[in-house]
Amino acid sequence: MFKRKKIGQLLIEAGHITEKELNIGLAEQKKRGKRIGQVLIELGYLTEDKLLPILGKQLKVPFVDLSKVEIKPEVLKMVPEKICRKHILVPISFDGKSLMIGMADPLDVFIIDEIQFQNNCEVVRAICSENQIADATDKLYVAGAMADALNALATGEGGDVDSSALDGLKKASEETPIIKLVNLILTSAVQKGASDIHIEPDEGELRVRLRIDGTLIITMNLQPEALPSVMSRIKILSGMDISERRLPQDGRIQMIIMDKPIDFRVNTIPTAWGEKACLRILDKSNVNVQLDQMGFTPTNFAMLKKAIGSPNGMCLVTGPTGSGKTTTLYSCLNAIKGPDLNICTVENPVEYKLKFINQVQVRPEIELNFSTVLRAFLRQDPDVIMLGEIRDEETASIAVEAALTGHLVFATLHTNDAPSTAIRLVDMGVEPFLVSSALLCIVSQRLARRVCKFCKDVDTTITPEIIADLGLPPEAINETYYRGKGCEKCGKTGYKGRVGVHEVMYTHENLRRMIIQKVGPDDLKNEALRLGMKSLKDDIVVKFQQGLTTPEEVFALARAD
Repeated sequence: MFKRKKIGQLLIEAGHITEKELNIGLAEQKKRGKRIGQVLIELGYLTEDKLLPILGKQLKVPFVDLSKVEIKPEVLKMVPEKICRKHILVPISFDGKSLMIGMADPLDVFIIDEIQFQNNCEVVRAICSENQIADATDKLYVAGAMADALNALATGEGGDVDSSALDGLKKASEETPIIKLVNLILTSAVQKGASDIHIEPDEGELRVRLRIDGTLIITMNLQPEALPSVMSRIKILSGMDISERRLPQDGRIQMIIMDKPIDFRVNTIPTAWGEKACLRILDKSNVNVQLDQMGFTPTNFAMLKKAIGSPNGMCLVTGPTGSGKTTTLYSCLNAIKGPDLNICTVENPVEYKLKFINQVQVRPEIELNFSTVLRAFLRQDPDVIMLGEIRDEETASIAVEAALTGHLVFATLHTNDAPSTAIRLVDMGVEPFLVSSALLCIVSQRLARRVCKFCKDVDTTITPEIIADLGLPPEAINETYYRGKGCEKCGKTGYKGRVGVHEVMYTHENLRRMIIQKVGPDDLKNEALRLGMKSLKDDIVVKFQQGLTTPEEVFALARAD
């Protein structure tokens, strides 16, 4: 009886991997519980474009590169969008008798039977890249929804969007094509792992840009006629006033996308070409990241664990907007929370709702600000207090007082590095001896783009000059470094995801004395480095040596600081 060859053997015969790499992959597969092909890609031994043709050969189905085929609109209508997204497939072609379906998993025969029944035709399976399927689904269904939306607007089905009449705007925003278009924009952003969505009008166009791994990328160009209806739909979803187009507005959207609860923090602002919307994506699943998965080196992790295990004192996290400060603070709270602790937070806004934690959102319009809430917290018998941000002398003074009277205080502050944070508190008006007594540790944080694990390859561009610029010894040129070649999963960038870069300063006795003496930030930094602190650049160079990032990211962080 004929026995089908295993995928690993086929990959070796094709010359894509070695037997040693296969054995390592098989050992790793037992730990990860994934398919061997996926494990080999994650280990950097294989790329998806090499795996899929071999996998198709094993399964006896053709491999189709979706970037080289044109899918007609009438073929797309044969399979509902919901089915395509749920089962990661897309219809490719129909010859009048057979419908070809591109699938990430051609073994999903039950959905094939359903599609055959619905269309009363034969279905031919093909294997395709999961990322290409997602991109094709986004582009094709967005194009269809956009065409339907513009057609509805042109024929008057959606009302006169240029009219100031509210009922016209509301009706336009509630037409099915507009609902579908906005949902596709939101869903596509979540699927691509974006942190922000920018819907921005310009002369003769309406752009949609996504911030992915810290970089803005244009993903759609829509016709400007759709702006009034799209903006009205977003305002209705986020509870804003659709009649107000002259002033900035804030709102919030809550949706279930890809079986996950997603919050969108929405802001609109009038521009020269019409209203612009910015939506910050808050994925609640991200807040459950464990502290040991945040990218801290063993030394930094040990210092932070020691600090958050203290019964009282202050732990500060600093860095620019978008550097992951809130996620780090939540990870610290998750590490210590439980029924035996009273944890209270004051935030603006409350981004994620956490169990066992009492969270308060500031409301400046009724004078419910950080200092007011913080004073109230001190009468709530708290064990742990978290401040979204220390902004003024009053809040800083109350926070330091709380840290000195038996409470563990977490907060964020906008400074460039850890040592200058202590000086910043003194400059805000807090007495130096109080700052030195209260501070446990300071974490300065940045995010660097991570090398894509799906197209990771040995970096042959590293020169002795680059090694010297990184501050590494000449013999480091002999080590192996990596960069992404660029694939479908990372959008051809070579990067996918980000890794934390940290500078952790634990306040040793010497540092406390120097804070009291009001020394400058440079002197404080030099002493902290002498005591074992690693600077942000030192930490990202370690990440580079571990194959997690590239020299370009190291130099970008060094320039920023």
